[in-house]
Amino acid sequence: MDYTEIYHNLSNSFKAAFLKTYAEKVVIGISGGIDSACACACAVNAVGNENVLGYFLPYKTSSEHSYNDALKLAEKLNIKLEVISITNMADAFINGQNNITPLRKGNIMARCRMICLFDKAAEHNGIVAGTSNRTELLLGYGTWYGDTASSINIIGELYKKEVYEISLVAGIPESIIKKTPTADLWAGQTDEQEIGFTYEFLDNLFYDIEQNNLNINQLYEKYNKEDVDAVIKRVIRNSFKRSTPFICESKIKNRYKIDENQFLNLEK
Repeated sequence: MDYTEIYHNLSNSFKAAFLKTYAEKVVIGISGGIDSACACACAVNAVGNENVLGYFLPYKTSSEHSYNDALKLAEKLNIKLEVISITNMADAFINGQNNITPLRKGNIMARCRMICLFDKAAEHNGIVAGTSNRTELLLGYGTWYGDTASSINIIGELYKKEVYEISLVAGIPESIIKKTPTADLWAGQTDEQEIGFTYEFLDNLFYDIEQNNLNINQLYEKYNKEDVDAVIKRVIRNSFKRSTPFICESKIKNRYKIDENQFLNLEK
């Protein structure tokens, strides 16, 4: 693959979608991780650094290392980075719950962050750029209406391994590229530990399914059957998270998707 071409394809696609909204700014959460870094680089390449606003949204357990990497990215891309702590707003809800699990707590944090980002988008007449990659979207590894929520998802077609390749093209700081993927929800937490599989295995499996068109028997020959079944079941189980809420069918005639092409010449 020509990852330089893909990088520019993503940037051009994002620019076209952004201009259609008539927004003035791109608002993006910068976690210090590879996904938000890659998405941010594409946004800057598309609309210019002066139009991209970055936000680091830590909880009290967030690591200083994450902030340092977020700062490195902001300096590299020459964008503004604002820090907004979500501790008080998250704890206001968390402290009122009984026997709260780490999963529920993480979901609360993710939704608090998205509240902040969409509010900042409203403040600056902007849109929220999404930072969820395809591997995680297929698995449902993300909080619905939390970190998976956005106005435009820049990297949603990229497997995790492709995010790394695009990040190399974009010149993302080395410390971000080499760090272990984590949502930084608690000390020692890693994405692969939570998912139960390595990204390398998942990306290879998905690539064989989607790009190489291997059938189920071919997949069983190449990989462990139990692992294949577990991943596919998870993809199916979480399919609802990859689309907007299902709208029930009324059978009313002509309720088709509007053809936007016929309106492209309308005045702003």
